[in-house]
Amino acid sequence: MNTGVNEMNSQQSTPELPLEILMDILETAAAISHDAAKTVSLVSSWARTLALPYVFCTIILRRAPLTAVQISSATRSPSSPRMTLPRHLGQFVRNLWIESTSMTLATSDFDIFRICPNLESVALKSAMFNALAFQTMPMHRETGVARENMFPSSIRHITLIKHTLRNEWRCLVDLRAPNGNRFLHNITHLHMLDMRISQYVPHVFLPHLTHLAMPYLDLGNVLNRGALRLPDGVLEHRSLRMIVLTLDEKKYLRYPWYGVEHYSHQAQTDEKSPRRNFADMKLHLQRADERVYIVLWPEMGRDACQEWGMAARDGENIWDKALRSRNDKLYGGHLPNRSERKVLTLLQ
Repeated sequence: MNTGVNEMNSQQSTPELPLEILMDILETAAAISHDAAKTVSLVSSWARTLALPYVFCTIILRRAPLTAVQISSATRSPSSPRMTLPRHLGQFVRNLWIESTSMTLATSDFDIFRICPNLESVALKSAMFNALAFQTMPMHRETGVARENMFPSSIRHITLIKHTLRNEWRCLVDLRAPNGNRFLHNITHLHMLDMRISQYVPHVFLPHLTHLAMPYLDLGNVLNRGALRLPDGVLEHRSLRMIVLTLDEKKYLRYPWYGVEHYSHQAQTDEKSPRRNFADMKLHLQRADERVYIVLWPEMGRDACQEWGMAARDGENIWDKALRSRNDKLYGGHLPNRSERKVLTLLQ
């Protein structure tokens, strides 16, 4: 009985943390990772308020393709489902991945830009630019009704999910953000994920572009552009400080017909290991131009959307990863130290 009394007295004598300190602890915990933020949001109503900016900092909207049953029964239209993010939460969104498989854009695709005025990074297909630009024209040509500008002034980073063409950027030349600046002049970072169909890079429309990332394997069929395989005019862009070539790890290891071994500066043999070949490529690219880096992206077992989401929420972005690839001699050391043919046999 005395033990119980002592424990009660001990609990009563222990001072409670001031609410301000407790709030700082929870907010710091929420900022550590997206999972931590979701956990903090479940503590209480006021803790949820603290965690909301971290929970909704990054959102990913991907529509799955229609199935044969859905198409035949017409149970789902291309414009559904609607985006249901409440307007009061849109202010917290900084990073947005929006991907639609339909040929037309849903009303919800426009809604998300209306309610997220603080976007800094957006991943989308370039075809969406035309539709958004039309929606943000100062005035409808027929009705004369003014339209809302849906391009946030804070956007600096663009990720293109699919290839792009020059004509898709012409409509954006005179487009201005709500702060009055030209929208394209605000863009400093461009990451292109897929250039298999077209190797066009819209750098001429982005005068303040400082960081550019492109898929290295997609540039391999452009044989008249030198060993770097870079599209025309990229190296001559004055403001570019970093050019990152992404090497899809799965394709690099599993599909030898890409012929990556021919990209490095030395004559390769069938026995050249992926690890050694990657190290040679890093050295060759750095010697060719100090601004050119190469990284393994996406890494094995992940797709581009997963990599993008991890970097936006908690992880290392592609630009920091490029610096680590350059400075860390052990980067890429996990690659197999066997010939590509042997690796292919093992993976199969």
